[in-house]
Amino acid sequence: MKTTPAKARAYARIGDGAMRFGTLAIDQRPPLMHLVAKALGRDPEQVGPEVTELKGLLAETLGRAVTGILIDPHYAFPAAMPTLPRETGLMLTLEHHRFETVEGGWRKSAVIPGWSVEQAVRMGADGLKLLAWHRPDAPPEVVEHQLNLVREVGEACKKADRLFIFEVLPYPLPGEDEATYNAKLREMSLEIAAAFADPGFHVDLYKLAFPGAASLVREFGGSGYSLEDLEADMREYSKLPAPWLLLSGGLGADQFVQMLEAALNAGARGYLAGRAVWQHPLRFYPDKTRVREALREEGLETLARLNELLHTTPPQHLEADWQLAGVAG
Repeated sequence: MKTTPAKARAYARIGDGAMRFGTLAIDQRPPLMHLVAKALGRDPEQVGPEVTELKGLLAETLGRAVTGILIDPHYAFPAAMPTLPRETGLMLTLEHHRFETVEGGWRKSAVIPGWSVEQAVRMGADGLKLLAWHRPDAPPEVVEHQLNLVREVGEACKKADRLFIFEVLPYPLPGEDEATYNAKLREMSLEIAAAFADPGFHVDLYKLAFPGAASLVREFGGSGYSLEDLEADMREYSKLPAPWLLLSGGLGADQFVQMLEAALNAGARGYLAGRAVWQHPLRFYPDKTRVREALREEGLETLARLNELLHTTPPQHLEADWQLAGVAG
């Protein structure tokens, strides 16, 4: 794999220098807003300062155990940056947590209003992450909107010479019951990844969920498919034109550790995990002292288990043209 000097440096900043990525996501907004609002008996739209404080606590306690961290500009950035270790790479989120829902329940994604790749780069980002919702059965105008958004962000990241980290997720439609949706999820997960396999999207890292539903995994108590089956499926992800990382997608810590092992065997280059690491410790919120203790015990233990697996992955090295064109000797 060949890349530019700037992107090679960015890969090294958010990874371990050998294309292994043990990275943490604290850019989630609605999940943390609702958690805080429920604990405090408040409206989710009125807990911004508390969410910011909580994200700062996550960065402070977990930031040294990961190679890179993904944060959002509004809530996490002001609290996380003062405590973020200098050796931890920085990824900034681009997508708005509020998406447009059109007739039929189809989703259109958008960048945070007033926010851009250029601004994120000025704020020090090594990589820019975009989440796009996608259904292969969506109406053509919805599909085209999503494809165009990803193309535009990819072009902007290429121009800025920063990593484009792309996450794509399916979603249930109104009236689509859980069993019906879960039955489609394995095939649909592979289809949505393939929809963005064109190198013209300029993706540098894919952030992908395992192709299936946790409730159907035999090792997790289901009766659908095994981790071995999913490992075979995830080998399709490794045919994409850029490396991929496994997202935790609501799995518990133990489940995610098992899934990461299968993903690494299938060719993943690491993880970009959030709730699998910090969701359980947050059961003590709003008691921040107990939350901190649980993060240092349970959260760091989960990261240690993930990193132990990650370090068994053979290193990879990038090619870059380190000779600067036009610079006199």
